[in-house]
Amino acid sequence: MSITLQRRAIAAALLLILAAAGFAIWQFEQTLNTGRVVNIALAPLDPRSIMQGDYMALAYAIDRELPEDAAQYKYAWLSIDAEQRASLHSLSNNLPQDPQLVAVLLRWRDGIISVGPNAFFFAEGTGALYEQAPYGQFRVDASGKALLVGLLDENLQLLRENNR
Repeated sequence: MSITLQRRAIAAALLLILAAAGFAIWQFEQTLNTGRVVNIALAPLDPRSIMQGDYMALAYAIDRELPEDAAQYKYAWLSIDAEQRASLHSLSNNLPQDPQLVAVLLRWRDGIISVGPNAFFFAEGTGALYEQAPYGQFRVDASGKALLVGLLDENLQLLRENNR
């Protein structure tokens, strides 16, 4: 293979990787901009990691309600109240047809099934702001992909660091 052909192949591969990354970022942005707001009650822990920075390990009240056979299912169907607070309705392998229900893809991490990520990272020294947060706010797209937007206080207000 000639050097010119190798360079073209490398350039094409690089463009393909950048296009795929750009598309993935666009999908996340679409979910953040248009996804349904869902507030899920937290059951937080509070470790610190020297290698990763300050973070809060997260658990969710809904996770404690999941039945032992939850690994057989793809989605948790959530009922949403007027303040977008979620409660577990049921589990299914299909998306709900009822517009009052929101499907969230179940996640399998460290032998535990959950409706959300297991950590929330924050700037060093701002942990006190988040440690009493009772809710996590998510944006959920039509396919059940849920992205954690931030943590909420007892009044369902997004907690933010002073400089943000």
